[in-house]
Amino acid sequence: MPTTIVLVHGAMHTPWVFDPLRAELTERHLESVAIQLPSSAADSAETGGLSDDVEAIRVAIAEIDGDVVLAAHSYGAVPSTWAAAESDAVVGLALIAGFSLPEGSSLQEFLGGEFPPNWRHSTDGLAIKVGDPEESIFSGVDEALTTEAVGRLNWQGLGAFTEALGARPGDDVKTVYIVTTEDLSLPLEAQEQWAAEADLSVRVASGHSPHLSHPAEVADAIAQLVELTRG
Repeated sequence: MPTTIVLVHGAMHTPWVFDPLRAELTERHLESVAIQLPSSAADSAETGGLSDDVEAIRVAIAEIDGDVVLAAHSYGAVPSTWAAAESDAVVGLALIAGFSLPEGSSLQEFLGGEFPPNWRHSTDGLAIKVGDPEESIFSGVDEALTTEAVGRLNWQGLGAFTEALGARPGDDVKTVYIVTTEDLSLPLEAQEQWAAEADLSVRVASGHSPHLSHPAEVADAIAQLVELTRG
């Protein structure tokens, strides 16, 4: 039975952001689905939190027959890590410049308790948006693709940042960490630390969105992980 790759987007994104990567996975004969996290929504009043995202991933896993590899970008690594810990179907976890937090900690703690000063808060106080996404998130991405991606960014619910990670998977879930060496959003030092804890690590000379700028390299890393899970 084939392994299915479940792609989990980062904060403020939508599944569309994985279209280039899904094309590369298809070329490698790997099945994939990309899901929408409830913490990301066009209307700030409709955004959810971390626990809502974990539940959405659980639902996606339950709809798949066979083994699952979760491939998560940035914030998406947090709910994916939690979901992987609670599912026997998940055999692998690919973190694409992802936050690999300790159990019991939150993303806001990692950020030092405060959001960057150029981030924008919604008027209802329920959500937030990144500032200067062209540089902070999409550096190194094709200009036309960046324009499209920025236009599709949503609000991100504050609960995604304030809720604590509930669980981490054991050694039975194999991991690959994709380090983005030109990243302007996530410090390389933190990525290198998390990569050292993974079963595999791959370095990509890209900014924070290698699935857009270097989708073939990301697909290769995921394919390596799939082979590792098959023993």
